[in-house]
Amino acid sequence: MVHEMSRFNETARAHMSRDTEAGNKWICECRECHEIRSLVGMEKVLDVWTMVRELRGAQDRLEQLPDGPDKHMLRDRYLRLYDELAARVAGQTGQ
Repeated sequence: MVHEMSRFNETARAHMSRDTEAGNKWICECRECHEIRSLVGMEKVLDVWTMVRELRGAQDRLEQLPDGPDKHMLRDRYLRLYDELAARVAGQTGQ
């Protein structure tokens, strides 16, 4: 398994270099490139999942809290998290 992943990685790296030199975009659709892109995508999802979970929890608590200082502090935290998540996702997609 380790040898196969190493081979996938080497092949994908070579194809990515070839494609980016030819047109600035990694477009290869071979099995190895597809698998490596899938793994990278999964890493990105896992990277932001904790933030998404925290945002959902904050949103649920916001709906239950009465208006007051605690709600305002939580709303500020929620908005900062939301902005951070948006920035991280935009950075991952290259936007």
